[in-house]
Amino acid sequence: MAMAGHPFHLSCPKIMGVKLIGQLQPWVSGKDVILEMLRRHTVKGGVGKIIEYYGPGVETLSATDRGTIGNMGAELGATTSVFPSDGRTREFLESQGRGDCWQPFAADADATYDDYDEIDLSQVVPLIACPSSPDNVVRVKDVEGIKVDQVIVGSSVNSSFRDLMTVCRILDGRRVAPQLSFNINPGSRQVLENVADRGGLMSLLLAGAQVHQPGCLGCIGMGQAPGTNQVSLRTFPRNFPGRSGTKDDKVYLCSPETAAAAGLFGL
Repeated sequence: MAMAGHPFHLSCPKIMGVKLIGQLQPWVSGKDVILEMLRRHTVKGGVGKIIEYYGPGVETLSATDRGTIGNMGAELGATTSVFPSDGRTREFLESQGRGDCWQPFAADADATYDDYDEIDLSQVVPLIACPSSPDNVVRVKDVEGIKVDQVIVGSSVNSSFRDLMTVCRILDGRRVAPQLSFNINPGSRQVLENVADRGGLMSLLLAGAQVHQPGCLGCIGMGQAPGTNQVSLRTFPRNFPGRSGTKDDKVYLCSPETAAAAGLFGL
């Protein structure tokens, strides 16, 4: 309509303010934060809303952890998700040689919100979304013992240098369980180059992982389809029925930390 010169109308989104306090514990990352949001609000909870994260806990999150949370805001149904532009943002841009692009942005001190929630990051535990919806979230320890056949880290989310190097450190000097396939989908060629430069690529290969070209791949059913009745543990954003390319698939969504641990023990 707009291209034809006519007005295009849409409803103005409401704003949900999510205050973050505290700091994440070891083995917990941005993936667990967005899974906690999905546990609380479901895949419909963000419909017609912009989700704005703020508070002292924000500065403890890396730019790529924020990217993970923002990416999966789509699974909440949100119009978009936003974070302030702060020192961590500047740190990331400078590492990319784009420090001159940085500008500070934050909500006004007296900003109000249509909806409100608060997450104490120190209380977030490793979480996992069970088949077959991103909001079917339980604690990782609640599904402990389920045999895993496939693990995939990467695609559009959890494919950053931080995420992949976390997996490299966990797998370093170890071998993945013999009954499963462990796959890595880097987020970009730059990420893969940086992982290789830090020696991470050799850690992955010696552990028995398969490193693929950057891309979504299995997230959109383009290869990497699990076998019938096999359990696939993925760091992807979505696990809707059949999305993997396998009918009646059993796809779980988790953090890179959880995926690496499951890859080692096969459970």
